[in-house]
Amino acid sequence: MKFALLLFFFSFAFQTPSYSQTQYIEVNSSILKETRQIKLQLPRNYDSGKKKYPVVIVLDGDYLFEPFAGNIDYLSYWEIIPESIVVGINQAGFREQDGNIDPGSELPSTTGGDFFDFIAYEVLSYIEDNFRTAPFTIIGGLDDMANFSSFYLLKEKSLFNGFMSLSPDISPKLPERLKRKLNKIYQKIWYYLATSEHDIPELKTKAKTLDSYLSDCDNPNLKYTYRVFENADHFSFVAHAIPRALLFIFSTYGPISELEYETDFLTAKSPSNTLEDKYLLIQELYTIEVPIRIVDFLKTAEAIEELEVWEDYQHLSKLARKATSGTVLHNYFQGLYFEKIGDPKRAIKEYQSAYGLKNAGHLNSDVLLSKADELKRIYGN
Repeated sequence: MKFALLLFFFSFAFQTPSYSQTQYIEVNSSILKETRQIKLQLPRNYDSGKKKYPVVIVLDGDYLFEPFAGNIDYLSYWEIIPESIVVGINQAGFREQDGNIDPGSELPSTTGGDFFDFIAYEVLSYIEDNFRTAPFTIIGGLDDMANFSSFYLLKEKSLFNGFMSLSPDISPKLPERLKRKLNKIYQKIWYYLATSEHDIPELKTKAKTLDSYLSDCDNPNLKYTYRVFENADHFSFVAHAIPRALLFIFSTYGPISELEYETDFLTAKSPSNTLEDKYLLIQELYTIEVPIRIVDFLKTAEAIEELEVWEDYQHLSKLARKATSGTVLHNYFQGLYFEKIGDPKRAIKEYQSAYGLKNAGHLNSDVLLSKADELKRIYGN
């Protein structure tokens, strides 16, 4: 298998980019020695700033690109996952040769080895050279191509951070190889494995076997999950699996989930520190500076209430002043802190100081002034 960077060029089948639409790119590949087509979807707001974006590579792009691109566009619109660059590799007429594996080594060989290098050294390099990309990449595929995508994990350093393995037609030696590699990998890796209740029996068995190996991995750098979709077959489950795979791999980015709340925030000595760490990790993983969401501030306040760690409101208020300057949130948390420690006069002052400030979610200056009035009624002026 070749691992040297080979020169190639792309010829474009469009004139003016339309970032909300699919772009078709004809690839004259030096590695494959033939022209191949890829599809590209850039984020809606790509041309409005200097933001960098994760990259999602979709194998079997001739039929899987659209469901991936649609889900990514929808989920990122609601800021549940980050906006991403989606690249689909069309394989109609090439799928068998692209997935060629040597029967002895059970690794990509001949045309399969070339296709492996085509993705690694031509497609990814082109996207990174021509678009603003964050150092976070994902690859997804179905059956043969799901198996094929996992071979990238066997490299010394994986080119991909996230893997969406849908009903993989797993090679016999791969489960043990993946387990050995993932047990000692230093990169953060997300691996989503899925099959369905009425999947092709052989593939369902292979997915279950792979799960028996990966679920036994003991490495904090690996985030792994396995899902069997009920009342679905080999093709229909994919529509359900794609959004769930994206939510799993981008779970760090999204608002605080119920699972995250219970496992991370309610077990923390300082929920506000956990909130701050969450957003620092977002910046580290995706090189995207996302301001702390108001909904996450309020969720963290719920944890402070449940744990009764009132001092934590002080730190939370500082984070709010930085992230939501000009809103009532900083004064709200300061007021709660003084109220909880039994200093109603200072709590009233903080609530009254919110007069005229901008709303923060359901909180506005009227809500805070009402809290001040209630404290006056209880404790007097």
